[in-house]
Formats: sequence, structure tokens, C-alpha cells
Amino acid sequence: MQNLVSLPSIPQMGVNPLSNPARSVKVTTMAVVESVEALVQLSGVKMAMVVGHNEGSTKGGGNFIYQPEGPGLRIGGWIFQPGQTVTPYHFGALESGWDQDSGDALQKFFDFCATPDSRDYSIYGGGSFGTSIPLVAEGLNHVYGFDLAIQALASMDDVLTAKNCRSSVWMGKIIIRVSQHRTLSRRTGVNGFRIDDSRAAKFCDFSVSAGSGWAVYFGAGNNNMSTVGNVSAVDMGASTRDSREHKVVSIDYQNDERNTLWQSTTITLSPSSVFPSDAHQMERAFWVSAAGEPYKIRSFNRENHTITVYPMVPDAEQLLEEHQLVYGGGVCCYSGGHTAKGRIGHVYPMRSGIGLWLTGQSSANVDGYTGQFNGIDIALGANPENAFGGSFISSVYFEAARVADLVFVNQVSSFSYGSLFGSSASLDTDKWWSLGYKRTNTPPRQGGLQRFPIAFMNDGTLWEPGGGRELSYDNARYVASASSPTSYHAQPTRNTTEIYLTANREVERFRGVSPIVFHLYGQRGANGSYHRAMPVTCEEGYTINGKEGPLLIENRNAPVTLYALLESGNNWIVTLSEHQIL
Repeated sequence: MQNLVSLPSIPQMGVNPLSNPARSVKVTTMAVVESVEALVQLSGVKMAMVVGHNEGSTKGGGNFIYQPEGPGLRIGGWIFQPGQTVTPYHFGALESGWDQDSGDALQKFFDFCATPDSRDYSIYGGGSFGTSIPLVAEGLNHVYGFDLAIQALASMDDVLTAKNCRSSVWMGKIIIRVSQHRTLSRRTGVNGFRIDDSRAAKFCDFSVSAGSGWAVYFGAGNNNMSTVGNVSAVDMGASTRDSREHKVVSIDYQNDERNTLWQSTTITLSPSSVFPSDAHQMERAFWVSAAGEPYKIRSFNRENHTITVYPMVPDAEQLLEEHQLVYGGGVCCYSGGHTAKGRIGHVYPMRSGIGLWLTGQSSANVDGYTGQFNGIDIALGANPENAFGGSFISSVYFEAARVADLVFVNQVSSFSYGSLFGSSASLDTDKWWSLGYKRTNTPPRQGGLQRFPIAFMNDGTLWEPGGGRELSYDNARYVASASSPTSYHAQPTRNTTEIYLTANREVERFRGVSPIVFHLYGQRGANGSYHRAMPVTCEEGYTINGKEGPLLIENRNAPVTLYALLESGNNWIVTLSEHQIL
């Protein structure tokens, strides 16, 4: 049943019909109907007010104009009058909450948001809805408001994907419940929000829970300069905690034994072991040894039931037993998704796998990080041989991480400019791990060079840890730079070891030139004497004490300290002090 009211067809601005009753006013009839179903059956009127999309509802309604052709949000021959607010209810979303399926209506809502017609309306994605299908917001390039809660009602890899949303602006907050259960073994969904090819987009806040993967992660395409608001992640991924753990059984180990970053161990898993799907981004995950040490998963082979990890697993840790996997979690800025110069708001994961993973030569910066009860709080760098340009995290807080507060994966100095943590609380650097390469007999928690190019405030002082070395720091070539303010030390065991002096004029213009101080302790012979002479070399075009290199340091019966200063020309002044053994 419809109600009819009479309205002026054109608003008479500034005219009072009571003061001029003789003047005629053209009147049109507006119908009032209960639902869009009644609207499509309406005839004989030009305008209609719909109370609600469905009969008995007051949501998804508004003013409609009969106009069989033309752009806009349409119901049959009727167009939703521009200037009004469009919501998921206008596409049939249910009001009964997120336990009922409104997936098709939500997808239609996102599809409309991508059309040019959507700019004639205010877009408000508000309400709580369930979905049995993955949702894709593709081609959204305008401004949108959200106060949206979505629950996945079926198994899916990504609940919501933003694709080709370049330069779009999303305001407000989106809540995503990836599964209906928080226990890891009962979670049916993987990831919350995926970002693909959305350069310079500004996304809203996200609160994501109950998934076996990532709350927010960057996938394919160009996502440079994109922004994500604050991200809350609760019960995401595998963290090694009870009911949130994922164990596999290791039944064989095969080492690719090299004293380089290309070493690895291939671990065969038992046939009963379940390895997570590709949607979990398992090349951004860790295998945890019996000693509690994290090893990055470099690759996996489902047919052979193997995983390959870095660094090489020493013999003492190659136990045939259950081991934990740590994967998924809060935010993953994978460099394959190109997240250069991006920005993330405050990330606060709880009871999740990995709180934050940053990669890339120009990684995203983060407003803050607060982690509680996660497996690993922060991972930096994609692989040991890849460039990681560093990041700025304005504040950090770590609490009760199960495996590590921080894992520094990147192990090369090229393009690794360093990271800066602003205000810090609850720092325990003993729970920081740097994945240097190992040997078969390396004891737990020891390796080669420990790289931590991270500066942070501690007790009112800016700490700039240069990375500790184990006592027996051995290398074929020690590279010493004229622009480095740190001293070096070595205990070489090789007969071919050399000290290589380098200069970088561009860096020296900024940092100046510092004397190189190199402490040399031998291991062979009595009182630290050397087995044979050690050469000091330099770059082509440079000299040492006015002569072409190398300069030989003869074997001595005591440790020595080498000093090297680069003059204004290209000559190194090299001197030596011999120490007395007490």
C-alpha cells in the first residue's frame, strides 16, 4: 500500500505562498512505499520515498526519482536521488548482524563504490555483516567512510582485498573476524585485509582477529607510498602458545654447508605433519629449533614434504622431534608488494605469530608498536642477502614474546641504512636475534657477526649497537672503512687472511675521516702469535705509507693494534703497536 503526498515540483526559495495566494505553484505527487520491492511496482508518480530496502526496515531507503535512463544508483527505472548517503543496506545487506550472510550485498556495495556514479553520493560502509564469499574492493579511487564489521562465515584466504585502489581515501575503521573460532586448529579463514596495486592509497584503521594468517598484508603490484591506519591483531597466526601453536615433526636434516649467507638446512617433515597453505605467506615464517632459536623458512617443497631454512642448523639442534612453526600475525610489508615510503599507524598485536614484518630497500615507517604475548614481535628484512633500507618506528613495547622480541634477517651492509626506534619500553636485547650464518658445531645462541643496525633511546642515551662478534671472529678478508668510527678486532685462523682498507669520498664528506683502529689477536702459536705474515691491502689508486700495497704484518709473539689514517690525498698512514702479554 502506498501513501501519496503533494510537494512543489521545484522548491520556491524565498517565496511564502500564504502572502501571495494568487500565484500558482506546480505541484507533484510523491509516493511513500515500504520497500524497494514495492517501489518497482509503483507507477503514475515521479518521486517516491522508500522507508527501507526491505519491508519492515528503516535502513537502505531514501528518496528516488523515476528516470528510466541515466547514471546513478538504480532500482529498475528509479534512480536514488544524488546527494544522499549510500550504505550496504541499499544493496540488500541484512540487519541481523554478522552471523547472517550478506556477502553478495557487500560485494555489490564495493562494486558500486568503484563506479564514477558513486561520487554523486556520500559513501558510508556501516554495519555488521557476515560473508560466505571473499570480498574484493577493486578500483575504488575516491573518498569513502567506514564503520564496518565483517565476519567470514566460510573458509577463505583473504576476507577483504583492496585491488587497484590507487590514491583512494578510506576513513574510519573496519573490523574483520576471519573465523568464528579463536583456537588455531579450528580457524577456517587465513588473512584479514590484503592490499594489491594500491599506490598512494590511504586506508583506514583495522581490527582483525581469529585468522591463521596475517591481519593486514601487502600482496602484488605497486603499493608504494600507501598508508594504513592503526592495526589491531588478536589471535592471528601461530605463536607457539597453547591452542595457538602449530607443530611439525622433523625426521631428517640435510645441510648445504657453506660459510656464507647461502648456507641452509633442508628439513624433511613427517608425512603426518601439516604444512600451512600458500595463503599463509610461508616464506615469511620461522621454524624454531629445540634450543628455541628462530630459523627463517626460505622455501618449501610440498611434494617432498621438506622445508629449507636459514641459517644452517648446527648438529646439536638437529633433533628428530616436534618443532614449532611461527607464521602469520599483525602486519606484513613484503617487498614483493613494493611498499616503499609507505606508512603504518600503531600496530598492536596480541597472542599472534609475528607482530610486524618489514622488508625492502625503502621500507614503510611505523607510528608505533605494542606487542603482547606473540611468538616473535618484529622481523626486519626479507632474506639475509636482500637489501633492507631500515625503518623508523616511533615507539616500541615488547611484552612476553615466546621466541624473540626482534629478529634481524638481513645480513648485508649494502643499502642497509639502519633503523631507529623512538621511545622504548621493556627492551631486552637478549631476546634480539641476528641471523648470521653458522657452522655445524656452533653452540646455541652463537654465530658470526651479529648485525643490529638499530639505534634507540635507553636510559636517556642514544644507543647505536654496532653488533657484537663472537670471540673467534674469523674471516678471509676484513674490510675496514675510513668513515667508520668503530674499532675492529679479529682472531684469524686462516693462512690467507688480509685486512682491506677502503675509502668512500661521498660518505667522508658527511661523516669525515676517522682513524681506523684494528686490534689483532692471534690464535696459533704461543701468546697469540701468528702462524704467518698477514697482508694489509687497499683499493687501486691508493698507497700505504707512500708505497703500493700490500704491507705485510710479520708474525709476532704478542697481539698488536694497527692504526690507519687516510690522508687528504690517496695515501694511508699505517702504524703498529705491539702489546706485552702480562
